[in-house]
Amino acid sequence: MSVYCLKNRKIQKVWENDVVDQEMAVVIHLTVDGDMTELHEIPVLSEGEGVLSYAGEFYIEPLEIQIEFLKAVNAKKWLEALVLRHADRVRQVSEELFAMAEIKEVDI
Repeated sequence: MSVYCLKNRKIQKVWENDVVDQEMAVVIHLTVDGDMTELHEIPVLSEGEGVLSYAGEFYIEPLEIQIEFLKAVNAKKWLEALVLRHADRVRQVSEELFAMAEIKEVDI
C-alpha cells in the first residue's frame, strides 16, 4: 500500500500523526478502471483501487483525478501530478492545503 500526503507544501509518506487532526472535506474513491465515487469516509481498498482525500482549496477537475490515477505507478506519482495541475492553475500551493492519495498495489 502506498500512501502519500501533501502537508506544508511538501509531498511525503504518510505517518499516522499526519492525518489524526485532519478533517477531510472531500474523499474520492477510484476503482481499478478509474470510476469515481465521492464518499464521507476513507474506505478499505481492494487491489488496484485508490482514494484521494483533501482539505482546503484544491483546484483539480474530476477528469484530471481519473486520468492521473490511471497513469500513475504509485500514490506519490498520482499526488505529484495532481499538485502540479493545481499549481499550474493557481500559481501557488497554500500551506493550508492538505491532500492524501492512497493506492493499494496489485500483488503479483
